[in-house]
Amino acid sequence: MEVHKLMMEGLKRMSEINWQEEVEKRKDDFYKDLEGLLRIPSVRDDSKKTEDAPFGPDVKKALDYMLDLGKKDGFTTKEVGNVAGHIEYGQGEELVGVLGHVDVVPVGDGWSNDPFDPILKDGKLFARGVADDKGPTIAGYYALKIVKELGLPLSKRIRVIVGSDEESGMSCVERYFETEEQPTMAFVPDAEFPIIHAEKGISELDVSFKDSKQDGYQAFNLESLESGARYNMVPDHAKAVLSEVKDSDQLKQEFTNFLSSHDVSGEFAATDKEVTLSVVGKSAHAMEPNNGVNAGLLLVAFLGKFELTGTAQDFVTFGRDYLFNDSRATKLGINYEDKESGDLTMNVGILRYSASEGGTFGLNFRYPVTASMDKLKK
Repeated sequence: MEVHKLMMEGLKRMSEINWQEEVEKRKDDFYKDLEGLLRIPSVRDDSKKTEDAPFGPDVKKALDYMLDLGKKDGFTTKEVGNVAGHIEYGQGEELVGVLGHVDVVPVGDGWSNDPFDPILKDGKLFARGVADDKGPTIAGYYALKIVKELGLPLSKRIRVIVGSDEESGMSCVERYFETEEQPTMAFVPDAEFPIIHAEKGISELDVSFKDSKQDGYQAFNLESLESGARYNMVPDHAKAVLSEVKDSDQLKQEFTNFLSSHDVSGEFAATDKEVTLSVVGKSAHAMEPNNGVNAGLLLVAFLGKFELTGTAQDFVTFGRDYLFNDSRATKLGINYEDKESGDLTMNVGILRYSASEGGTFGLNFRYPVTASMDKLKK
Protein backbone atom coordinates (compact mmCIF):
# COMPACT_ATOMS: atom_id res chain seq x y z
CA MET A 1 0.00 0.00 0.00
CA GLU A 2 2.84 2.37 0.89
CA VAL A 3 4.54 1.78 -2.47
CA HIS A 4 1.26 2.31 -4.32
CA LYS A 5 0.63 5.56 -2.44
CA LEU A 6 4.14 6.76 -3.23
CA MET A 7 3.68 5.90 -6.88
CA MET A 8 0.38 7.76 -7.16
CA GLU A 9 1.84 10.80 -5.44
CA GLY A 10 4.77 10.76 -7.82
CA LEU A 11 2.52 10.45 -10.91
CA LYS A 12 0.39 13.36 -9.73
CA ARG A 13 3.42 15.59 -9.19
CA MET A 14 4.99 14.57 -12.50
CA SER A 15 1.82 15.49 -14.39
CA GLU A 16 2.05 19.00 -12.95
CA ILE A 17 5.64 19.57 -14.06
CA ASN A 18 6.60 21.39 -17.26
CA TRP A 19 9.40 19.04 -18.25
CA GLN A 20 10.49 21.08 -21.28
CA GLU A 21 10.91 24.08 -19.03
CA GLU A 22 12.95 22.09 -16.51
CA VAL A 23 15.26 20.90 -19.29
CA GLU A 24 15.68 24.42 -20.70
CA LYS A 25 16.66 25.72 -17.25
CA ARG A 26 19.62 23.34 -17.27
CA LYS A 27 20.65 23.69 -20.91
CA ASP A 28 23.87 25.59 -20.24
CA ASP A 29 24.95 23.12 -17.55
CA PHE A 30 24.03 20.23 -19.84
CA TYR A 31 26.23 21.55 -22.66
CA LYS A 32 29.07 22.21 -20.25
CA ASP A 33 29.03 18.69 -18.82
CA LEU A 34 28.59 17.10 -22.25
CA GLU A 35 31.40 19.12 -23.80
CA GLY A 36 33.74 18.09 -20.99
CA LEU A 37 33.06 14.44 -21.79
CA LEU A 38 33.34 14.98 -25.55
CA ARG A 39 36.81 16.51 -25.16
CA ILE A 40 38.18 13.20 -23.86
CA PRO A 41 39.50 11.13 -26.84
CA SER A 42 38.17 7.88 -25.42
CA VAL A 43 39.14 5.50 -28.24
CA ARG A 44 40.25 2.11 -26.93
CA ASP A 45 44.04 1.80 -27.08
CA ASP A 46 45.38 -1.57 -25.94
CA SER A 47 48.97 -0.41 -26.47
CA LYS A 48 48.58 1.86 -23.43
CA LYS A 49 46.51 -0.41 -21.20
CA THR A 50 47.35 -0.87 -17.53
CA GLU A 51 45.71 -2.72 -14.67
CA ASP A 52 43.93 0.49 -13.67
CA ALA A 53 43.02 1.35 -17.27
CA PRO A 54 42.35 -1.90 -19.20
CA PHE A 55 41.27 -0.07 -22.36
CA GLY A 56 43.79 2.76 -22.19
CA PRO A 57 44.03 5.93 -20.08
CA ASP A 58 41.64 8.06 -22.14
CA VAL A 59 38.80 5.55 -21.90
CA LYS A 60 39.33 5.31 -18.15
CA LYS A 61 39.39 9.11 -17.92
CA ALA A 62 35.95 9.26 -19.58
CA LEU A 63 34.55 6.66 -17.17
CA ASP A 64 35.94 8.58 -14.19
CA TYR A 65 34.46 11.80 -15.59
CA MET A 66 30.93 10.37 -15.48
CA LEU A 67 31.31 8.91 -12.00
CA ASP A 68 32.79 12.18 -10.73
CA LEU A 69 29.74 14.03 -12.10
CA GLY A 70 27.54 11.71 -10.08
CA LYS A 71 29.56 12.24 -6.90
CA LYS A 72 29.49 16.03 -7.37
CA ASP A 73 25.71 16.03 -7.73
CA GLY A 74 25.14 13.89 -4.65
CA PHE A 75 24.32 10.51 -6.20
CA THR A 76 25.46 7.11 -4.99
CA THR A 77 28.25 5.95 -7.31
CA LYS A 78 30.33 2.83 -7.75
CA GLU A 79 33.19 1.84 -10.04
CA VAL A 80 33.46 -1.80 -11.09
CA GLY A 81 36.72 -3.36 -12.24
CA ASN A 82 38.02 -0.11 -13.78
CA VAL A 83 35.80 -0.80 -16.81
CA ALA A 84 32.29 0.21 -15.75
CA GLY A 85 30.32 1.84 -12.99
CA HIS A 86 26.96 3.25 -11.98
CA ILE A 87 25.21 6.34 -10.67
CA GLU A 88 22.12 5.60 -8.57
CA TYR A 89 19.16 7.41 -7.00
CA GLY A 90 15.88 6.37 -5.43
CA GLN A 91 14.59 3.62 -3.20
CA GLY A 92 12.77 0.33 -3.44
CA GLU A 93 13.49 -3.30 -4.18
CA GLU A 94 13.17 -3.01 -7.95
CA LEU A 95 15.92 -1.50 -10.10
CA VAL A 96 15.55 0.43 -13.36
CA GLY A 97 18.70 0.44 -15.50
CA VAL A 98 19.77 3.12 -17.98
CA LEU A 99 22.75 1.75 -19.92
CA GLY A 100 25.18 4.08 -21.71
CA HIS A 101 28.83 4.03 -22.75
CA VAL A 102 31.65 6.55 -22.95
CA ASP A 103 34.05 4.88 -25.41
CA VAL A 104 33.97 5.91 -29.07
CA VAL A 105 35.08 4.48 -32.40
CA PRO A 106 38.25 5.82 -34.09
CA VAL A 107 37.74 9.26 -35.59
CA GLY A 108 38.56 8.51 -39.24
CA ASP A 109 39.17 11.25 -41.80
CA GLY A 110 37.11 14.01 -43.35
CA TRP A 111 36.41 16.12 -40.26
CA SER A 112 36.18 19.87 -40.83
CA ASN A 113 37.08 20.48 -37.19
CA ASP A 114 38.91 18.66 -34.39
CA PRO A 115 36.54 15.76 -33.51
CA PHE A 116 37.37 16.19 -29.81
CA ASP A 117 36.84 19.96 -29.80
CA PRO A 118 33.00 20.27 -29.78
CA ILE A 119 31.45 22.94 -31.98
CA LEU A 120 27.87 24.21 -31.61
CA LYS A 121 26.50 25.20 -35.02
CA ASP A 122 22.90 25.88 -36.06
CA GLY A 123 21.62 24.34 -32.85
CA LYS A 124 23.61 21.13 -33.31
CA LEU A 125 26.72 19.98 -31.47
CA PHE A 126 29.45 18.36 -33.60
CA ALA A 127 32.08 16.00 -32.11
CA ARG A 128 32.99 12.32 -32.06
CA GLY A 129 30.63 10.55 -29.67
CA VAL A 130 27.99 13.27 -29.50
CA ALA A 131 25.38 10.80 -30.80
CA ASP A 132 27.06 7.49 -29.92
CA ASP A 133 26.91 7.49 -27.01
CA LYS A 134 28.15 10.37 -24.88
CA GLY A 135 25.26 12.70 -25.71
CA PRO A 136 22.54 10.15 -24.88
CA THR A 137 24.40 9.02 -21.74
CA ILE A 138 24.60 12.59 -20.42
CA ALA A 139 20.93 13.07 -21.39
CA GLY A 140 19.95 10.02 -19.35
CA TYR A 141 22.02 11.30 -16.46
CA TYR A 142 20.36 14.74 -16.62
CA ALA A 143 16.91 13.14 -16.65
CA LEU A 144 17.80 11.47 -13.35
CA LYS A 145 19.35 14.70 -12.08
CA ILE A 146 16.11 16.62 -12.74
CA VAL A 147 14.09 13.99 -10.85
CA LYS A 148 16.48 14.29 -7.91
CA GLU A 149 16.54 18.09 -7.88
CA LEU A 150 12.74 18.25 -7.98
CA GLY A 151 12.58 15.87 -5.03
CA LEU A 152 10.14 13.53 -6.74
CA PRO A 153 9.21 10.40 -4.76
CA LEU A 154 10.40 7.16 -6.38
CA SER A 155 9.16 3.63 -5.76
CA LYS A 156 12.19 2.12 -7.51
CA ARG A 157 15.92 2.70 -7.67
CA ILE A 158 17.17 4.26 -10.91
CA ARG A 159 20.72 3.35 -11.94
CA VAL A 160 22.65 4.90 -14.81
CA ILE A 161 25.10 2.13 -15.74
CA VAL A 162 28.17 3.40 -17.60
CA GLY A 163 30.29 1.11 -19.78
CA SER A 164 33.61 1.79 -21.49
CA ASP A 165 34.03 -1.01 -24.07
CA GLU A 166 30.77 -1.05 -26.03
CA GLU A 167 32.47 -0.43 -29.37
CA SER A 168 34.88 -3.36 -29.02
CA GLY A 169 32.85 -6.23 -27.64
CA MET A 170 31.03 -5.09 -24.47
CA SER A 171 33.41 -6.84 -22.10
CA CYS A 172 32.72 -3.96 -19.69
CA VAL A 173 29.09 -5.09 -19.31
CA GLU A 174 30.11 -8.71 -18.81
CA ARG A 175 32.51 -7.67 -16.05
CA TYR A 176 29.94 -5.37 -14.45
CA PHE A 177 27.27 -8.05 -14.10
CA GLU A 178 29.72 -10.57 -12.66
CA THR A 179 29.28 -8.75 -9.35
CA GLU A 180 26.40 -6.29 -9.75
CA GLU A 181 22.64 -6.65 -9.63
CA GLN A 182 20.64 -7.20 -12.80
CA PRO A 183 17.99 -4.50 -13.36
CA THR A 184 14.33 -5.42 -13.08
CA MET A 185 13.84 -3.48 -16.31
CA ALA A 186 16.15 -1.34 -18.42
CA PHE A 187 16.53 0.75 -21.54
CA VAL A 188 19.52 1.85 -23.59
CA PRO A 189 19.70 5.44 -24.91
CA ASP A 190 21.98 4.43 -27.80
CA ALA A 191 19.75 4.23 -30.87
CA GLU A 192 17.30 6.21 -32.96
CA PHE A 193 14.83 8.47 -31.15
CA PRO A 194 12.26 7.97 -29.73
CA ILE A 195 12.32 4.20 -29.18
CA ILE A 196 13.44 0.91 -30.71
CA HIS A 197 11.91 -2.27 -29.31
CA ALA A 198 14.36 -4.78 -30.81
CA GLU A 199 17.99 -4.82 -31.90
CA LYS A 200 19.74 -6.90 -34.52
CA GLY A 201 22.21 -9.54 -33.43
CA ILE A 202 25.90 -8.96 -34.07
CA SER A 203 28.34 -11.63 -35.18
CA GLU A 204 31.97 -11.27 -36.20
CA LEU A 205 34.00 -13.86 -38.03
CA ASP A 206 37.19 -14.16 -40.03
CA VAL A 207 37.53 -15.79 -43.43
CA SER A 208 41.16 -16.80 -43.90
CA PHE A 209 43.28 -18.06 -46.81
CA LYS A 210 46.71 -19.66 -46.56
CA ASP A 211 49.05 -22.31 -47.94
CA SER A 212 47.66 -22.49 -51.47
CA LYS A 213 50.47 -23.47 -53.87
CA GLN A 214 49.19 -23.03 -57.45
CA ASP A 215 51.86 -22.03 -59.95
CA GLY A 216 51.56 -20.20 -63.24
CA TYR A 217 51.82 -16.80 -64.88
CA GLN A 218 51.11 -13.80 -62.69
CA ALA A 219 51.12 -10.08 -63.44
CA PHE A 220 52.89 -9.37 -60.12
CA ASN A 221 53.45 -10.71 -56.64
CA LEU A 222 51.12 -9.41 -53.96
CA GLU A 223 53.42 -8.86 -51.00
CA SER A 224 50.93 -7.27 -48.58
CA LEU A 225 47.56 -5.58 -48.27
CA GLU A 226 46.24 -3.76 -45.24
CA SER A 227 42.97 -1.96 -44.58
CA GLY A 228 40.76 -1.30 -41.55
CA ALA A 229 41.21 -1.37 -37.79
CA ARG A 230 37.78 -2.33 -36.43
CA TYR A 231 35.13 -4.84 -37.43
CA ASN A 232 32.42 -2.25 -36.80
CA MET A 233 33.80 0.47 -39.09
CA VAL A 234 33.95 0.77 -42.87
CA PRO A 235 37.69 1.19 -43.61
CA ASP A 236 38.53 4.45 -45.36
CA HIS A 237 42.18 3.70 -46.25
CA ALA A 238 43.85 0.75 -47.94
CA LYS A 239 47.39 0.01 -49.11
CA ALA A 240 48.90 -2.84 -51.11
CA VAL A 241 52.54 -3.52 -51.92
CA LEU A 242 53.41 -5.38 -55.12
CA SER A 243 56.70 -6.78 -56.40
CA GLU A 244 57.93 -8.16 -59.73
CA VAL A 245 55.42 -6.01 -61.60
CA LYS A 246 55.56 -6.97 -65.28
CA ASP A 247 54.35 -3.65 -66.73
CA SER A 248 54.20 -0.79 -64.21
CA ASP A 249 53.14 1.82 -66.78
CA GLN A 250 50.15 -0.23 -67.84
CA LEU A 251 49.32 -0.98 -64.21
CA LYS A 252 49.44 2.71 -63.33
CA GLN A 253 47.08 3.61 -66.17
CA GLU A 254 44.60 0.92 -65.19
CA PHE A 255 44.76 1.98 -61.55
CA THR A 256 44.12 5.61 -62.47
CA ASN A 257 41.15 4.60 -64.62
CA PHE A 258 39.78 2.40 -61.83
CA LEU A 259 39.94 5.19 -59.25
CA SER A 260 38.23 7.58 -61.64
CA SER A 261 35.45 5.13 -62.45
CA HIS A 262 34.64 4.75 -58.72
CA ASP A 263 35.04 8.44 -57.93
CA VAL A 264 37.68 7.87 -55.24
CA SER A 265 41.22 9.09 -54.76
CA GLY A 266 44.41 7.12 -54.36
CA GLU A 267 48.10 7.01 -55.12
CA PHE A 268 50.47 4.96 -57.26
CA ALA A 269 54.09 4.94 -56.07
CA ALA A 270 56.83 2.93 -57.79
CA THR A 271 60.46 2.13 -57.04
CA ASP A 272 62.89 -0.23 -58.74
CA LYS A 273 61.76 -3.08 -56.51
CA GLU A 274 58.08 -2.54 -55.73
CA VAL A 275 54.87 -0.67 -56.39
CA THR A 276 52.61 0.68 -53.65
CA LEU A 277 48.92 1.26 -54.32
CA SER A 278 46.73 3.24 -51.93
CA VAL A 279 43.01 4.01 -51.96
CA VAL A 280 41.04 6.54 -49.90
CA GLY A 281 37.40 5.71 -49.26
CA LYS A 282 34.89 6.99 -46.71
CA SER A 283 34.48 5.79 -43.14
CA ALA A 284 31.07 4.83 -41.70
CA HIS A 285 29.60 2.71 -38.91
CA ALA A 286 29.06 -0.96 -39.69
CA MET A 287 25.34 -0.69 -38.94
CA GLU A 288 24.94 0.62 -42.53
CA PRO A 289 28.01 -0.08 -44.69
CA ASN A 290 26.40 1.69 -47.65
CA ASN A 291 26.93 4.99 -45.85
CA GLY A 292 30.67 4.56 -46.43
CA VAL A 293 33.08 3.63 -49.21
CA ASN A 294 35.15 0.55 -48.35
CA ALA A 295 38.70 1.37 -49.47
CA GLY A 296 39.93 -2.16 -48.78
CA LEU A 297 37.33 -3.86 -50.96
CA LEU A 298 37.93 -1.36 -53.74
CA LEU A 299 41.62 -2.24 -53.73
CA VAL A 300 40.86 -5.97 -53.66
CA ALA A 301 38.44 -5.55 -56.57
CA PHE A 302 41.15 -3.77 -58.55
CA LEU A 303 43.74 -6.46 -57.83
CA GLY A 304 41.18 -9.05 -58.87
CA LYS A 305 41.45 -7.78 -62.45
CA PHE A 306 44.89 -9.39 -62.80
CA GLU A 307 46.37 -12.86 -62.98
CA LEU A 308 47.76 -14.04 -59.64
CA THR A 309 48.55 -17.46 -58.19
CA GLY A 310 48.31 -19.36 -54.93
CA THR A 311 46.95 -17.82 -51.76
CA ALA A 312 46.98 -14.33 -53.23
CA GLN A 313 44.66 -15.47 -56.01
CA ASP A 314 42.29 -17.16 -53.57
CA PHE A 315 42.20 -14.12 -51.29
CA VAL A 316 41.67 -11.54 -54.01
CA THR A 317 39.10 -13.46 -56.04
CA PHE A 318 37.01 -14.28 -52.96
CA GLY A 319 36.93 -10.62 -51.99
CA ARG A 320 36.13 -9.58 -55.55
CA ASP A 321 33.42 -12.19 -56.17
CA TYR A 322 31.71 -12.50 -52.78
CA LEU A 323 32.31 -9.34 -50.73
CA PHE A 324 32.82 -6.35 -53.01
CA ASN A 325 29.80 -4.09 -53.49
CA ASP A 326 27.47 -6.39 -51.52
CA SER A 327 26.62 -5.17 -48.01
CA ARG A 328 23.62 -7.55 -47.81
CA ALA A 329 25.67 -10.77 -48.32
CA THR A 330 23.55 -11.75 -51.32
CA LYS A 331 26.54 -13.26 -53.14
CA LEU A 332 27.26 -15.45 -50.12
CA GLY A 333 23.66 -16.65 -50.26
CA ILE A 334 22.75 -15.51 -46.74
CA ASN A 335 20.79 -12.32 -47.42
CA TYR A 336 17.90 -12.09 -44.98
CA GLU A 337 15.18 -9.60 -44.08
CA ASP A 338 12.29 -9.42 -41.64
CA LYS A 339 9.59 -6.87 -40.89
CA GLU A 340 10.75 -6.34 -37.33
CA SER A 341 14.35 -5.30 -37.97
CA GLY A 342 15.02 -5.02 -41.70
CA ASP A 343 18.00 -6.33 -43.68
CA LEU A 344 20.96 -8.39 -42.64
CA THR A 345 24.06 -6.27 -43.23
CA MET A 346 27.68 -7.31 -43.71
CA ASN A 347 30.64 -5.02 -43.17
CA VAL A 348 34.16 -6.04 -44.19
CA GLY A 349 35.97 -4.10 -41.49
CA ILE A 350 39.43 -5.67 -41.56
CA LEU A 351 41.43 -6.81 -44.58
CA ARG A 352 44.94 -8.25 -44.18
CA TYR A 353 47.27 -10.10 -46.51
CA SER A 354 50.95 -10.94 -46.41
CA ALA A 355 52.90 -13.27 -48.65
CA SER A 356 54.20 -15.17 -45.63
CA GLU A 357 51.03 -15.37 -43.50
CA GLY A 358 48.19 -15.47 -46.01
CA GLY A 359 45.05 -13.37 -46.02
CA THR A 360 42.05 -12.64 -43.80
CA PHE A 361 38.78 -10.79 -44.19
CA GLY A 362 37.22 -9.69 -40.88
CA LEU A 363 33.43 -9.60 -41.26
CA ASN A 364 30.84 -7.90 -39.06
CA PHE A 365 27.26 -9.11 -39.50
CA ARG A 366 24.15 -7.36 -38.14
CA TYR A 367 21.38 -9.94 -38.50
CA PRO A 368 17.60 -9.58 -38.00
CA VAL A 369 15.94 -10.74 -34.81
CA THR A 370 14.22 -13.67 -36.51
CA ALA A 371 17.41 -14.96 -38.16
CA SER A 372 19.61 -17.79 -36.83
CA MET A 373 23.26 -16.83 -37.19
CA ASP A 374 24.31 -20.43 -36.55
CA LYS A 375 22.40 -21.50 -39.66
CA LEU A 376 23.70 -18.58 -41.68
CA LYS A 377 27.28 -19.42 -40.79
CA LYS A 378 26.84 -23.02 -41.91
